[in-house]
Amino acid sequence: MKNKHLVFLFLLTLLIGLAVRRAPWRTSTFFQANLLRLDTAAVQQIQITLPGQSPLFLLRGDAGWSAEQESRSVNMPPELAQKMLLALADLRSIRIAKTTRPDTLGFTAGTAIHLNILFANDQQESLTLGWETVEHSQPGTYVQLPKHDGIYLVNNHLRNIFFKHLTDIRNRNLFQLSPSALRGFTLVGQNLDSLVFQKNDSTTLWTNPFKGTTCTDEQVQCWLSKVVSLRGLPFADLFDESHADDTFYAQINLEFNAPKDPLTLKIFHMHPIHVPEEMPTQRPDRRQLAPFAIHSSQNPLNYFALSDTALLRQICHPL
Repeated sequence: MKNKHLVFLFLLTLLIGLAVRRAPWRTSTFFQANLLRLDTAAVQQIQITLPGQSPLFLLRGDAGWSAEQESRSVNMPPELAQKMLLALADLRSIRIAKTTRPDTLGFTAGTAIHLNILFANDQQESLTLGWETVEHSQPGTYVQLPKHDGIYLVNNHLRNIFFKHLTDIRNRNLFQLSPSALRGFTLVGQNLDSLVFQKNDSTTLWTNPFKGTTCTDEQVQCWLSKVVSLRGLPFADLFDESHADDTFYAQINLEFNAPKDPLTLKIFHMHPIHVPEEMPTQRPDRRQLAPFAIHSSQNPLNYFALSDTALLRQICHPL
């Protein structure tokens, strides 16, 4: 090979090398790998800290997962815990995101989500979630890991999975019922006329077996629609259940066609002197400052706040 050909090949190689070094994509280096070696069965605790919020602790126990925040604990739906564990186990990098301005990627005190994972062997992993994005039609999230240098763009949108407060995990359903399945109800309470009614299938009338009085199915269904409207109430975290006997107002028992279990609704006064000793650090929802609290046998771990006193009168004086 002639010398001029060798010189030409040398110069061509040099130019290619310089072009590679100066290519724009060098600022976002591709680095596809699993970032966490995570055995989901060994995870014992996940701590989630949102901007301006108290830490939320997700704890694995013998009976499943629970969530704790500000001295309150609730059971956690197993499907939600599984979704979080799978997201962490599938944390694969798309590329390294090189930047001198991490704040532009969501890593500020007011935007970042901090996660700390504790394993059964007392080892820990931590990571911080920044903004989500879409790159080449692929969803991704910017992530910082203390055990790795720099910021990574990882697969999938993660913020919505971990952007959780205790209220997002608690069971918000006061009760579920099918009006057509109702076959009897009773209502008792302080300063209330006790009512007992059973449905007569042959006449479609509702009868009080103790007083011999009757009412129509239309009247009962109208009353039941008001009871159903109680669903969707906010939590009554300011109600102190240790004073339930002192503040009892009324109780409604609903019986259904077998095999559905009866439903019991208990209504209490929200007395201002009976509030929990440990108040939440976050300002409570104004709707929690209601005159009444309601408890359902279908959701035994929670109390709900009722502000509509007119609706309550209609429910407690149905016919």
